Amino acid sequence: MQGPRSCLTQLTLLLVLLLQFLPSHAQARAPEQQTTARMEQARAAGPLALHAFLVDMPKGGDLHNHLGGAVYAETWLRDAETDHACINAQALAFSRQGNALATEPCPTGTVAASTLPKDQSLYDKLVDSFSMRSFVPTTADSGHDHFFATFDRFTGLPESHKPEWVDEVAERAAAQNEQYLELMDTPNAAFTVIAQAKPVPPGTNYATWRQQLLDGGLSQQALAIRHQMDQFEQQRRQREHCDTSQPAPACTVEVR
Repeated sequence: MQGPRSCLTQLTLLLVLLLQFLPSHAQARAPEQQTTARMEQARAAGPLALHAFLVDMPKGGDLHNHLGGAVYAETWLRDAETDHACINAQALAFSRQGNALATEPCPTGTVAASTLPKDQSLYDKLVDSFSMRSFVPTTADSGHDHFFATFDRFTGLPESHKPEWVDEVAERAAAQNEQYLELMDTPNAAFTVIAQAKPVPPGTNYATWRQQLLDGGLSQQALAIRHQMDQFEQQRRQREHCDTSQPAPACTVEVR
């Protein structure tokens, strides 16, 4: 039977062990508190330190990201020049599909995209029309209207650029420490199916409309589109050397 002194010694030892264990245990269970403390330290150190903290911070997922709109306007204009596209200088939009023969002159009233490097004024206007750059709200053109007006401008170039475009967006996501990128895109084949579908009478339920699209070949087109997307993804990974010993940073971003 142990005496009072022995019991007191054991109790003291137990308390010492608990005091040594609790801080490390609490620290292991509270990474959010540690991150918050580091952020507050960066905030106290000033804007540059806080910016560095936020840049290095891992980001989550970028969802509902429209591929066409995520690609910079400068990229579209560069590809338009490569594809010998034509530009309507009044509408500030492409007027002829890319990949036209270089020997074919642009229609009257339009200019060749290849002239843009020599026309800084038109180039700047196009970039502004494709984006919110330098936008100044007026009563005739609200920010909402200007933003949604850009959507129709991101057309007119061949789909063969998509591996390049996904690479651009993925590289930017990697630079921002994003972990997941979910892109949205409507292939040309999908527009074809919809355009060929019979007009839907008012009041038609979705089941009937869906069946009509299926009867029009939507299932077959969906398989073809998926195969095409798989090819684009493979080409994008080749651009980024993802399966080599020196992969690009974009390879770390999960892209779907």
